[in-house]
Amino acid sequence: MSGWLPLTVQDQHADLTRNWPTFRMVTFDAGRGLAVWRGTLHPRFDRYAVEIAYSTDMVVSGPRVRVLSPELIRQPGNPEGSLPHVYQRDTDPYLCLFDPRAAQWSGWMSISETTVPWTIDWLTCYEDWLLTGEWHGGGRHVTASVGSFFDMERFA
Repeated sequence: MSGWLPLTVQDQHADLTRNWPTFRMVTFDAGRGLAVWRGTLHPRFDRYAVEIAYSTDMVVSGPRVRVLSPELIRQPGNPEGSLPHVYQRDTDPYLCLFDPRAAQWSGWMSISETTVPWTIDWLTCYEDWLLTGEWHGGGRHVTASVGSFFDMERFA
């Protein structure tokens, strides 16, 4: 690992499987610098199968995390939205884990030390939201109306 260059997909893989042994690489494309890992997380109540996708073109936008099972429950009419803090809410949602405008992610960061713990936090907030109807995780959801360079919706 070099301080001058972002972590490679191989670096991320070694770190992720060392720190989170339930995660396995299910896709690797060396030509595109792409990897997809799947694993299980158990924040409080349920056990979740999650998928983390990362490639060299995500050095700024960050990894994409999807919950594969159980299916995320929507609450139509909820003031936070039917499914808060996700992108592509109505199709194939992936989790909103950080604020890209606040430089909370970079390719020099370890997925195992950032993305996985953030996913556990998100899942904990999600479970609380299902019980209370309120999102207690804080944060700011970046949407198309922001018009930011880091508008994550356009990466969908």
